[in-house]
Amino acid sequence: MPALFISYRREDQAGFAGRLADALGSAFGADNVFRDIEDIRPGEDFVVALQKQLHGVGVMLVMIGPAWLTTSRNGVRRLDDPGDFVRLEVLAGLESGKPVIPVLVGGALMPAEADLPPALAGLARRQAVVLSDAGWRSDVERLVTSLRDLLPAIGNKKPEARSGGLILAGITLLVLLAVFAAMRFLPERAGSPQSVPTTNQQPAVEIAGRWTARVKYAWGDEYPEVFEFKMLGKQVHGSATYLSSRLTIEQASLEAGWLRFITRSREMLGSDSPWKDVTHRYTGQVTPEGIRFTLESEGGYSLHPPLEFVAVRASP
Repeated sequence: MPALFISYRREDQAGFAGRLADALGSAFGADNVFRDIEDIRPGEDFVVALQKQLHGVGVMLVMIGPAWLTTSRNGVRRLDDPGDFVRLEVLAGLESGKPVIPVLVGGALMPAEADLPPALAGLARRQAVVLSDAGWRSDVERLVTSLRDLLPAIGNKKPEARSGGLILAGITLLVLLAVFAAMRFLPERAGSPQSVPTTNQQPAVEIAGRWTARVKYAWGDEYPEVFEFKMLGKQVHGSATYLSSRLTIEQASLEAGWLRFITRSREMLGSDSPWKDVTHRYTGQVTPEGIRFTLESEGGYSLHPPLEFVAVRASP
């Protein structure tokens, strides 16, 4: 039974779904990835087949593109149709209690609860993953790392060794044996250390949880902003508010006490002007007092001077 189920709308994300299915098939095996267009046999009942697959699936990936939320038929939004296949898939995934991961593609933003039908509102509370066109390969690698933690039964399997790999391993072993034999005849230098101390290793930094800050923007208004971080393996996921709007963090990294990530929003001037994308780049130093952030934004209609503020861990 496939462990990964990819839910997508053909009118919106078919190309992305195929591309992701190929990548996940390479990482976990094609038999562990379910995508309806390839995996439902001709003449098979679509609904019955989906219910069968969802019963045994380990993780559902819900691909959300720019038109996923608004696609309609005969003047009715598809997600509001009780018989819509995507709605049925997502609803079954949420009710299963298994991990449901929204996957944002094509520059799509995560829908808010108010934008979704009440039955699907829980999807807005699930942590999303962003797959960007420019960083597709690295974004997929981070997703695969997270999925390995969620699916240990298939995530820890090693690929079978091929003959070429065995030959290379044999050559490497012979070289190592030759080096070891040569080192036995070298004079041992007095006082040479037997091991290298590791006292300079950096302690682990714990950021998981909810953080809050009051951010004063360039035009003088101050907003209470909220940051929520979650660790999946070594990968940082979460959300950050900007002007109190919840945005998904992307390209996050945590190294030697420095936290870096970006979020994306849109702004417009009046109802007749087009929307423009804004990228927000956060650089934060994790200290005992909190995370000292510098925020740099680019794009849109406005000038965005760098901002500095401190986020503190919220009380339980």
